[in-house]
Amino acid sequence: MLAIVVVFRVFGLATVRAGWLAASLVIFCAYFAAVFFGGEIIPLAEYIGPLNWNWGGKIAAIFLTLASFGVLALTTKSVTPASVGFMLRQQSGSLLPAAIAIILLTASVIGLEIWSANGRSIDPERLAYQATMPGLDEEPFFRGLFLAVLAMAVPSGGVNLLGARINLAGLLTTVLFGLGHGLAVSGGEISLSWFAIGVTGYLGFGLLWIRERTGSVVPAIIGHNVINVVPSFF
Repeated sequence: MLAIVVVFRVFGLATVRAGWLAASLVIFCAYFAAVFFGGEIIPLAEYIGPLNWNWGGKIAAIFLTLASFGVLALTTKSVTPASVGFMLRQQSGSLLPAAIAIILLTASVIGLEIWSANGRSIDPERLAYQATMPGLDEEPFFRGLFLAVLAMAVPSGGVNLLGARINLAGLLTTVLFGLGHGLAVSGGEISLSWFAIGVTGYLGFGLLWIRERTGSVVPAIIGHNVINVVPSFF
């Protein structure tokens, strides 16, 4: 991420605000700490029985995002509900394009599922998790708070893509979103799945477009969960 920022800065395509850049890195690290270790803080399995999915980590990450937003909103004038997309109202005429984008993204993932021939994955807990947690957690963070803070760290004009303004911050969040799903560390060894990075990067960019086109994370939340749960039946 920093390498991309440097390249854009050298060619005069973006400025860099060190304070906001540091804040974005702190928020990013805190978010992943919540995802990985939140289950220890919120031990749901102790109350409702064995769980195979990271419910506690996701819930902790949601609270972390909301708390970080609250702190920044109270201490700065730059972070507002509108700037992070925490709005129920969408831009005029944006719902139909967003719905079309969600359908196209979902169809492409269904195609991948059919091509991979993994079979159906309709375990009740899995379906419940995929229909709720990914969108409720990742969209308010990646396409909401983190995107807004990063946009202030590396402000750039961006380009208009079919009615959505895509800037450097959006590209950076997309890269990190892909890496977050395809980079793993186990036993001290780093492994990369370029396929996973490519697919989630593509989906992340589509969800970014939806968020920027509508001005709200709500359609992206709905779209993310649809993309995750519908292919389970193929």
